[in-house]
Amino acid sequence: MTIHEAVRQSFRRVRRFFSPGRIIAIVLLLLLALGVLSFYLGYLSSLPAPFVGELEDVSAIQRLLVVAPHCDDEVISSGGLIREVLLGGGQVRVVIVTNGDGSFTGTMVEFRKLYPKPQDYLRSGAGRQRESLNALGSLGVPPEDVFFLSYPDRGILPLWKTFWDDDMPYRSPFTRLTQSPYDLTYNPQAVYSGHSLLSDLCSILKDFQPDAVVAPHPHDTHPDHWASGAFTALAVAMQKEQIRPRLLLYLVHRGDYPLPRGYLPFAPLLPPLRLVNSTFTWGKATLTDEIRDQKGDAIELYKSQLPLLGEFSRSFVRQNELFCEFVPHNTARLVHDQDITPVPSLWRTVEGSEVTPIMEDSARDTVSQEFGAAADFVALYAARSERELWISAEMRGKPSRLVAYSCLVRAANGREVSKEQIVYPLNVRSRPTSETKDRFVLTRFNLEELGYPYTVVVSFEAYYPGGRTIDRIGWAIVNLD
Repeated sequence: MTIHEAVRQSFRRVRRFFSPGRIIAIVLLLLLALGVLSFYLGYLSSLPAPFVGELEDVSAIQRLLVVAPHCDDEVISSGGLIREVLLGGGQVRVVIVTNGDGSFTGTMVEFRKLYPKPQDYLRSGAGRQRESLNALGSLGVPPEDVFFLSYPDRGILPLWKTFWDDDMPYRSPFTRLTQSPYDLTYNPQAVYSGHSLLSDLCSILKDFQPDAVVAPHPHDTHPDHWASGAFTALAVAMQKEQIRPRLLLYLVHRGDYPLPRGYLPFAPLLPPLRLVNSTFTWGKATLTDEIRDQKGDAIELYKSQLPLLGEFSRSFVRQNELFCEFVPHNTARLVHDQDITPVPSLWRTVEGSEVTPIMEDSARDTVSQEFGAAADFVALYAARSERELWISAEMRGKPSRLVAYSCLVRAANGREVSKEQIVYPLNVRSRPTSETKDRFVLTRFNLEELGYPYTVVVSFEAYYPGGRTIDRIGWAIVNLD
């Protein structure tokens, strides 16, 4: 056999081995393996802690403000607390950021249309408003104490990051609108912008002056929840000249949380073990059987959500509700001759104290994070000099040249809110040690350019070229005074 014939025979064997049927089978097996791994990691990220203490001073709450990203989150997260405050003679107001008018699958099922049109999404949003009024009314909240901000569903994160100014509003891909058309809208003149949303929240806080605000947790993986929490945190942090209300954070979306799933009214609701750390203090608000059952009845009034999310929603009818009390961090002051380094253990402070994390994050929560230690955040640090704010993010592994890193700061000085973003794009060459070292990435913001703020809300992201986010840490409130 000649060499030419041997090569041809080898090629024929390879072609027979990689037949179309076998290739399809290999691809399906790989997809199945990734699906199983994704499910396993989601399960691990949701495993509950064995115990959580009682939330302090629940009975002292007399003016409660609940912020919900969508119609139903207000009762899922806080229906029991709402009822308890009202029974104790307190006042409750509920802010619903979006009307949930951007659910393709939900709208398709509700109206039995394969391709819903903008008017279908609007009909869905109006229906969900009515469901919230009915559910909250069953708990004792009158319609005049429910504020529908009517911002775009699935658009709150773009408002936070990009569409801030009123002259360049966001356009919903579902309703095709840049402004709310709903009769029930808190501020009908508002356009879909971050500035408008923040102004609405600040106005409600000023008028109501709550002693406790309930909002989504920064580890909630739903973009609307994450961003609604960030907007609320900034609005609360801007209340400098008044006594800031308590900020109580709830979790709805994260992996397979809550575990176990299903209607289990006799079981406790516990936080994911991976979210129990030194930067978060969890507490449970225990419900009486009567209040728990009233919450369960209220959830059943969100009829449009039950076909797809009934089991999930009923999973929050438990012995207790769960909140994390968030306390803003004061930044450490660096000595004037501090060398620039991303490593917080090498930062020297005026007080001589060690710089501790302002936020800790869990690791290996997704497939991308499992295989991408360079983009898997574990902690966030902050410090300031006379002229700069330093934010350092710690990863599970050393930073990669093939991963982009971005730090976003929203800063408030009492008059206006500024935004600064530092991006380290993909870089095939080595980054300077002033930016990355060991497992840390450092960003430095000029305080003058930020308007010498007294508070900032900060977050860090890691993503592949093209923009797909691998991990995000924060938001976190940082006080600079």
